[in-house]
Amino acid sequence: MSTVANLCKKISDGLEYFCLFLAGIILIVNLSAVMLGVFARFYRPPIWTMDLAKITLVWVVMLGAAPALKRGEHMAISIIVDMLPQHLHRFVVTMRTVVFFGILLAMVFLGVNYVWSMRMFTIMSLNIKQTIPLMAIPVGIGLMLIEYTLEQFIPFNSYKNENIH
Repeated sequence: MSTVANLCKKISDGLEYFCLFLAGIILIVNLSAVMLGVFARFYRPPIWTMDLAKITLVWVVMLGAAPALKRGEHMAISIIVDMLPQHLHRFVVTMRTVVFFGILLAMVFLGVNYVWSMRMFTIMSLNIKQTIPLMAIPVGIGLMLIEYTLEQFIPFNSYKNENIH
């Protein structure tokens, strides 16, 4: 592998571990909030447990999206593309890459705009701005964009042996 590919792979691996570590911590918070809500149901459940559980669940999912993209765990139906002749196959794969980049960029842009438009609203039970849960969308999609960009510089065969568990 070239120097650029090695650097991209190291950054990609570091980003993957960071996302999974942070998602794991947030998942522990989520499970704690849910368990507190369940066990306190018969006494005086805190009103904020459900809101915290919803927010942390969204963050866990969005932080886990970039590692899932890297590992190829997102759904894809490629049977038709794989049956195409080589020149048409390359064209379709190139178009798919360009369209995917465009969708990710658009979602980051629209997500940031939506977060900005909701900056004045507060989640009363937690006394936090609505922007905190909503930032999960542009942050998660942005991490996917970074991961997908790095993936373009890493040869496919470098993942072949690593992802077999």
